[in-house]
Amino acid sequence: MPDERTRALLWAGGFLVDIAQDESLPLPLRRRAVTIARHFPTIEDVSWIVESLRDSVLSIGMASPESALPEEGDRDFIPLRHATRLRWPGEG
Repeated sequence: MPDERTRALLWAGGFLVDIAQDESLPLPLRRRAVTIARHFPTIEDVSWIVESLRDSVLSIGMASPESALPEEGDRDFIPLRHATRLRWPGEG
């Protein structure tokens, strides 16, 4: 389903943020999460993909990111955004 496809991208990006910021996890895992997050689509990228391919033959059937975000009560979710600045784990 389009909303599930979009949700998977957004939540995976958020999961990378969670891993990168969780100091209880091993340093190599946190560094790998930062490396992947630097090249992973942000919520803004997903919006652009949805709008750009909406009426295209190349459309992969994705929903608006707003429809794929968690419910209001789930405040633990932090989506990966262009403005997200993940520090390299192990640096001050």
